[in-house]
Amino acid sequence: MTSPKPVNGRIIIDRTNSAWQSQQVQEPCILPNPKDPARLVMLYSGVPKANRAYCAFGKAWASIDDPMTWHQDPGNPVFGPGKTGWDRGSIRLDTMLYIPEEDAYYIYYSGTIDQVQDNIGLAICPAGADGYSNLTWDNIVRHGTKPILPPEPAAPFRETYASQAAVMREWNAGARRWDWHMYYSYRDKDRTLPGIRYASSTDGKTWQRHWHDADPRGLGHLFPSVPDSYYEWHQIRKIGRTYVLSMEVGPQFGKQWRTVLAVSNHPVNGWHQLDPDTLLQTKWPGIYSEQTMFHVATPAFYTFKGRHFLFTQACARPGNDNYIDGNWELWGFACERELKLPGGDVLFVP
Repeated sequence: MTSPKPVNGRIIIDRTNSAWQSQQVQEPCILPNPKDPARLVMLYSGVPKANRAYCAFGKAWASIDDPMTWHQDPGNPVFGPGKTGWDRGSIRLDTMLYIPEEDAYYIYYSGTIDQVQDNIGLAICPAGADGYSNLTWDNIVRHGTKPILPPEPAAPFRETYASQAAVMREWNAGARRWDWHMYYSYRDKDRTLPGIRYASSTDGKTWQRHWHDADPRGLGHLFPSVPDSYYEWHQIRKIGRTYVLSMEVGPQFGKQWRTVLAVSNHPVNGWHQLDPDTLLQTKWPGIYSEQTMFHVATPAFYTFKGRHFLFTQACARPGNDNYIDGNWELWGFACERELKLPGGDVLFVP
């Protein structure tokens, strides 16, 4: 019997070389550089050991031929909590999109005046001449003075927090406009991160929530979530005809965080979650250990020049079994195994 091929992966961002990211690095948002097709650009989040309630964003670049080797910017961090306003306490990176008609990056993030991010905001940055140098504190500008998606306390939503927005847009030829889709986490007075909800927009700035009556638990989720599980940061992408949500999920109240997928052939309806153990890291031969990646979170899949990758944060199993106390590294993994999705499209996974 042939043994499975070992997974190729390594740490891609050195959290220990800068105090601002010394506790953990997370949320890799990667784009082909719109001004330099030979390079990739990444925004990511970092948390310092000195103040674990604080989070800021850094940037890095890589050659598109070598997406596992990243060059951190010496000017990091490039964006952080506001000096005043609704996000002055802490922020967390959600999504980065390049909008060609504006030649600008849209940067979605979650923020708070306290410690746990409870509102979703937007910042916009001109891409600039080289698609990279312009990503600085001076050029990344908040859109307005309020969140673009605050929690909705009224029934049926009853939200106390809204956070971690996965955002994509598609051209609607019939209506001759862009349709924007947002998939977000939330909390209410009774539940912590119990599933994924949906909002839509026609400009990426003004958003409308949607309640999904088909949710058997009556929570308005896109798909039935696993009870007693936390659903956090996620990425949305389309593979062939299939929309794929890549999420960090912590079953049994965060006992072991892992990558979980939900798929649909429509951006709004028909979502189905795959078995939560489908991509459990303990099944990655030759690389998994409790001393490196007992927990895996903030998963994002990318394809560059026909090669497939998964970027995540990961941490060893903390001695006190509290994942919050982990030293989280940012990893990259080559994806060379085919996972056939419902409907026939294929996602490459570790």
